[in-house]
Formats: sequence, C-alpha cells, structure tokens
Amino acid sequence: MLANALRRHAAENEVVKTEQTPFGTRYVVEGPLSTPNGRSVNVRVVWFVEHAETIPRLVTAYPLERR
Repeated sequence: MLANALRRHAAENEVVKTEQTPFGTRYVVEGPLSTPNGRSVNVRVVWFVEHAETIPRLVTAYPLERR
C-alpha cells in the first residue's frame, strides 16, 4: 500500500527541486500523501535517477512540519 501511495504521490504532485549530481538526477516532490484511513499528510519524497537509467529509485520520504 505504501509503495502504491508513493508512486501516486509522485504522479499527482509537482517536483519542487531538481539537482544534477555526478551520479544522476535527484528529484524532490512535496505534497499530500493519502493514508489508508483516509487522512492526508504533507510529505517530502526524494527520488533519484542514475545516469543511463530511466527508472527512479526512492531515496527517502518524510512528513513535512505543520505550519
């Protein structure tokens, strides 16, 4: 369920930061993530795509502080 929610999060929210590294490209996506109980939590999810690859890898995901 979490893997599907993270993929959906990446598809439904905007990339807020892109960073080129010597190894590939890092993408930061922020926005609401739906939980199994119907709540929505604002999270930051970081994905990484290595050079010569097309499939992103999950680096980390964590909740953002409430404002």
